[in-house]
Amino acid sequence: MREEINRLMELQTIDRQLKELEESLSSIAGQVVLLREQLEGNQQELDRLTEQDAEIIASRKKAERELAEGEVRIRNKRMRLTLIRNEKELQALSHEIETLKDTNQRIEAELLATLEGADERTAKIKELTQAIAKGRAELAKAEKEIAAEVEQLKASIEKHNRSREQVAAAVEPNLLSRYKMIFNRRAGVAVALAKGGTCQGCRMRLPPQLYNEIQKHLQIHFCPNCQRVLYYEG
Repeated sequence: MREEINRLMELQTIDRQLKELEESLSSIAGQVVLLREQLEGNQQELDRLTEQDAEIIASRKKAERELAEGEVRIRNKRMRLTLIRNEKELQALSHEIETLKDTNQRIEAELLATLEGADERTAKIKELTQAIAKGRAELAKAEKEIAAEVEQLKASIEKHNRSREQVAAAVEPNLLSRYKMIFNRRAGVAVALAKGGTCQGCRMRLPPQLYNEIQKHLQIHFCPNCQRVLYYEG
């Protein structure tokens, strides 16, 4: 039984090392993912602002053109006023001029509205353009720097997996399944020392008879509280 416990302890050591390696790999990959997400977010915002800016510029040009055309029409109708002697026609033309004036005032208001926030939007576009250029450089640098580290971690994980397979193959299947469950539920500690009548995994007192049996190493014993595999160091 002591040999079986030794195999479980060896398996636990390998599994904990594997867990650390996989967490390191995930952390490194996460850094690159974060940089990519930031870059994509900035690019989407830049695209939105650029499209918005183009639409506003087009709208402003249209308004300026309509305003200029309206001014020309107003001037032409004012010139006609001096030539009309009929009171009814004079009133009708005056009404047309006032209508054109109202239309031009509305267009001027719309034109002013398109100018609001233009400076802020231009500054934001410039800021995002610089941030994207910097983000791309940082991403390329990060990918280059971690490439070798990622490969090294993958090689270590593969090596540990091979060692784990060899050790796990020598453990009784039911015990191996129980070990896996405890390892996952107990923060990577499935095998714990029994010392001074106490489980060192959960610090709970063990029944005296159980503690005596653990010291004999005649069979596998589990902590009644945390369910960890217990072993004794003489």
